[in-house]
Amino acid sequence: MIDLYIDDLFSFFDKGGLVLYFVFFLAIILWTLLIERYVYVSFTYKKEKKAIIKELENIPSQTKFKDEIKRYFLHSSSFKLKSGLDLIKTMIMVCPLIGLLGTVTGMIEVFDVMAITGSSDVKSMANGVSMATIPTMAGMAVALSGILFEKKLELSIRYKIQKFELELSKVI
Repeated sequence: MIDLYIDDLFSFFDKGGLVLYFVFFLAIILWTLLIERYVYVSFTYKKEKKAIIKELENIPSQTKFKDEIKRYFLHSSSFKLKSGLDLIKTMIMVCPLIGLLGTVTGMIEVFDVMAITGSSDVKSMANGVSMATIPTMAGMAVALSGILFEKKLELSIRYKIQKFELELSKVI
């Protein structure tokens, strides 16, 4: 049963050409980075935030540099939360471009078939047109799904930074 799905998957990759493998590789990297960021924001950051607040509660109330301490911890947390977002955004922008590279290579194949056969036979051109459209579609699908989750992640990070700033104001 699973062999049938694997055969269909390899058939799909063969129709899309070499560029489709590259789009798939980019998709795996993109989703690995997105999942890592979600895990960090959802679990690891909470533990770090609790540790920072616990540490700040031990600071004497007469400390001169309260604002600087608050700003330091806020910027440090903001940097940790936002790390990797620029790479994710770049990969989202690159995916459709790689898909368009598949369009170009597919159209080159169409023109090669036309040059070799000396005619514009529709059946002989169909493989090249298919090879041209599949990577473009895949690149767009990866980019669209990545944009949705990246924007949700970015809003979540912005919310957590604002919430942390309020919590720091209460402690310091």
